[in-house]
Amino acid sequence: MSSVLLQNSALTIEINTHGAELVRLTANDTAREYMWCGDPKYWGRVSPVLFPFVGKLEQQKYTYKGVTYEKIPQHGFARDSEFEVAEQTEDTVWLELMKDEKWSANFPFEFKLRLGYRLEGSMVHVMWTVINTGEETLHFSIGAHPAFHCEGGLDGYSLDLHTNQAKLSCGVLTEAGVLGEKTAYCELSNGILKLTDELFDEDALIIDAKDIHTVTLRDRSDTPFLQVRFDTPLLGIWSPAKAHAPFVCIEPWYGRCDRAGFAGTLAEREYSNALESGHSFNREYVIELL
Repeated sequence: MSSVLLQNSALTIEINTHGAELVRLTANDTAREYMWCGDPKYWGRVSPVLFPFVGKLEQQKYTYKGVTYEKIPQHGFARDSEFEVAEQTEDTVWLELMKDEKWSANFPFEFKLRLGYRLEGSMVHVMWTVINTGEETLHFSIGAHPAFHCEGGLDGYSLDLHTNQAKLSCGVLTEAGVLGEKTAYCELSNGILKLTDELFDEDALIIDAKDIHTVTLRDRSDTPFLQVRFDTPLLGIWSPAKAHAPFVCIEPWYGRCDRAGFAGTLAEREYSNALESGHSFNREYVIELL
């Protein structure tokens, strides 16, 4: 594992080649660090990329062309795989997933996964490219899981979801980590969700994001200091349950975990993406320091 540094006049970022994970985002003028540090006491990751699955599969398995693939890890394998630097310029780096027989036996598709980071002023563009290099339709999910530091814990921090909704409807995970029948409702005040440790007692909040495209993180003085912009069908918000962890994850997703009891094929999974042979899937989200 090695790392790549990118820097402009406003900020510095560091990306580990293991998982192509953004592990540092620092404002140059103040030396303030915006990413979670990855302390395993709470959570040993910082900003893993979720691919080719987001969340857990029902019973950790799926069926494709009559074959059942088992022991599929939560969030897939990209976050635990080594990438190589494919291209780098002064303000941009692209990393490419290296083929690994450990996971290819459980994901029978030919593909190329490229993750890019580009600096623009006080913004970081996080870019995803999935290319179907095989002959069959590629079925996959992809998502982000960046954790942002909240000094002293979540109480007093808030998320502005930039929505007119007065109440947020959120899917809730079961103890097995898949989507259950229960729905949680979170009160919003002018689109703002107040963060508390108790908010995550039942794990992540899973949100339909068709009307939410910007999330602004505010500190205890109600000052906005970081913003995430995206255009994804789903949004996850998470901090470890009952841990009083000093960070919150703002997670744009193209896909999610299975519903409890799901027994369909890989192609029938909700929110899965289907990519035809020779085609590419190109998306990005943006982190901006305010």
